[in-house]
Amino acid sequence: MVKQQLSSFFGPHRLYFVCGKVYKDLSYANQIVHWFVQRKLPVVPITPTGGYVDLTTDSQTRNRSSLRKLPIYKNVAEGLGSFADRSAIDGISVCFVTPPAITLSILQQLDTVQTPIKSVWFQPGSWDMQCVNWAEQELKIDAPHIINDCILVNGAAYFVGSELG
Repeated sequence: MVKQQLSSFFGPHRLYFVCGKVYKDLSYANQIVHWFVQRKLPVVPITPTGGYVDLTTDSQTRNRSSLRKLPIYKNVAEGLGSFADRSAIDGISVCFVTPPAITLSILQQLDTVQTPIKSVWFQPGSWDMQCVNWAEQELKIDAPHIINDCILVNGAAYFVGSELG
C-alpha cells in the first residue's frame, strides 16, 4: 500500500459510516461510533439487523451529546437516505470493523450509492487485498485514501470538525 493520508478520511462536510457490530455495547465497532459522537461528527452506524446504539453507556458520550440513542441502519444506502440534507455533504467516508469477506460485500454494495465515496478506513483485521483492490479499481478511491490503521489510536490527530447540522 502507498503512504496513507489519514486526514483524507475527514472533512467539514463529510458524512461517516461505521460498519460492524455497532449494536453490541463495548464492542470495537460500538466504541468507534462513540468516538465519532464524542467529536460531534455525523455518524451513521450500519449492521444488517438494524436497531439502536445506546449512547448512555459511555460517560464521555453522555457529556458531549444530548442524544440517548442513535438509529442503526441495515446498509449504507438506507443510512444515507435517512440524512436530511444530502446536498450539504461532499461525500461519505466508511469505517469497517468487519471480517474481510463482509467488508468486500459492503464495498460491492457501495457501487450503487449515488454520493461520492471519499475514503475508506479499514480497522485492523477488516481487510485483505481483495478489499483494497475493489476500493481502488471499482470505487475509484485514490490509494492514499484507503486507510488500514486504528482510528481510535490515530484518528484524533487528523479529524476535522463538522459543519453539518
